[in-house]
Amino acid sequence: MRIELKVLLLAATGDEPSFRAWEFALEREGVPFDAVVLGQKPPPRRASRFRNLLTAGAGHSRFQALILATDALVDETLNPAERDELEELAREFDLRQVSAYVYPSAEHGLQAPFSAGRLQGVAARLSPRGRQVFPYLRGTVPIEADSWGYLAAPLSAESFDTLVVGPEGSALLGIHRHPDGREVMVQTYDSNPGQVQTQLMRHGQLAWVTRGSYLGYERNYLPLQIDDVFVANHSWNVAAHRSETQPPLIRMTAADATHAANWSRARGLRLDLACNGGGSERYLREQGTEIDPLLRRLVADRETFGWINHTYDHTDLNDAPSSAIEAQINHNLSWAQEEGLAFEPGTLVTGAHSGLADLTATPAQCENPELDAALEATGIRYLGCDASRPYPVDPQAPDGPRWSPGTPFPVGPALAVPRYPTALPYDAATEAQALDRHRHDAPDSAADSWQEVLLAEVTRMFGVLMGNDPRPHYFHQSNLARVKDSGGIFYGLIDSLLDLYRTLFAPSAPVIQPTFSEIGELLARHTAWRAALASDSVDGYIDGSQVTIVNRTSASLDAPLSGTEVGADYGGTRSGWISLDPGETVIPLEHASDGGPARGVLR
Repeated sequence: MRIELKVLLLAATGDEPSFRAWEFALEREGVPFDAVVLGQKPPPRRASRFRNLLTAGAGHSRFQALILATDALVDETLNPAERDELEELAREFDLRQVSAYVYPSAEHGLQAPFSAGRLQGVAARLSPRGRQVFPYLRGTVPIEADSWGYLAAPLSAESFDTLVVGPEGSALLGIHRHPDGREVMVQTYDSNPGQVQTQLMRHGQLAWVTRGSYLGYERNYLPLQIDDVFVANHSWNVAAHRSETQPPLIRMTAADATHAANWSRARGLRLDLACNGGGSERYLREQGTEIDPLLRRLVADRETFGWINHTYDHTDLNDAPSSAIEAQINHNLSWAQEEGLAFEPGTLVTGAHSGLADLTATPAQCENPELDAALEATGIRYLGCDASRPYPVDPQAPDGPRWSPGTPFPVGPALAVPRYPTALPYDAATEAQALDRHRHDAPDSAADSWQEVLLAEVTRMFGVLMGNDPRPHYFHQSNLARVKDSGGIFYGLIDSLLDLYRTLFAPSAPVIQPTFSEIGELLARHTAWRAALASDSVDGYIDGSQVTIVNRTSASLDAPLSGTEVGADYGGTRSGWISLDPGETVIPLEHASDGGPARGVLR
């Protein structure tokens, strides 16, 4: 029997929150899928409707799994013949199904609900069977207060495996085994892409419904980049509610550097420091000394950190000639080499992302036409940009088509890597400074305390962390400064984020911190893979005990693959990237890395 590696996602209207949640889940892992909205211009009702959709002849299924956005889809959109046909095909091809939001009933292996509505304060946990389906989780499953659903107990333990246990033995998520052999995962709460329980559950649900082998891949990424290291940043004046450009400015001390290194080692997280050597040289001149204690301390702990070229003295490059841009890159590189620091080759973050177009400026700023030649001359392959901004497709046409915020885009020979800005202001070292700055920038904000701002930022970063998204978050050295004076606001944010993560996730799913180059490579891979899927240039299928992937392009293509021995174990699943030559690549479902055509590369 031939089963194509594709998921069928069905909806009644296309507006269901659970439908959008599953669209996002499949897109984020790179899973091929067809989304069909049955309520839009339905064809004549006939018994062959789903057979034509699901099959390509005897013994050939076009899909490996079914996901129904809601139970209402079956009850309100399908007639009895269509419903019977869908169930018959699921039996014929042994397809599993996820029913993403159901009203509990005997049809789903559940009793009538004893509670319905907002799941306020509901405490949920994984059952022993749930720990097998979701091996990357510790066991606690937080349900957000604004979630809606039903609480109902299983009819029978023989026909229903509870995966997520709610109050009074209710089953918020479970597997119903029908008498005819069909297996359906039923979920009794609604969900949207941003809810924490959705973010936690969807990977395990996907692995279950596909029986563990599928085109797609997931990691939880947390790259952290610190800009302006060695430079003195402006300092926010709480009394005057403005940023001061005159001393005392904010610059890390040797003690701050020691704290950063100790914290990094204790937390098991690497900080990638984007450095300006001119900041250290300026310190020497202004202090009339030959020793920069901050530089000395960071050099002593250099193996603890990553290092990125941030130009020599943070010069604005918007109107700089190519020779000046090259000088900024090369001068900083030679300075670092003299001081014993090794910048990551081929990577660059310009000061304030200058040189790139800025459509938020008034008037809009075009990309510096001299930038491409400077990047080519200095061997830059990856260049940092701001993930919160759109960029023009034609860098000299700011009114033309735009790349949406967060999209990687070419800059001459380099790839612009979007970096997420954070709620920590560049001119704030303490909570008081950061809160006053936040209130000044967002006067309509309802935040009464820095803790509220921090919680919102933890929530945002957790969503990125759960999004199979390798793009880095960037901060400024001022956020790591003045630790002894109640500064170092960076640490409170990341500690809170990491504590949340480690409360929910098992050690088998650690956060991954790719380097700047690896981030660029991952983004390029994801972009090429999505383009291949969109143009129907690649597909795959399971036939017996092997996976066959067909690359119909004229060049090699990297594909994400889970459930074979390609890649490495992560969260209970072996997964990784495999390089596909044009044509067919065959990977056994077992022992896929013992030679032969499979070449797995983990990132």
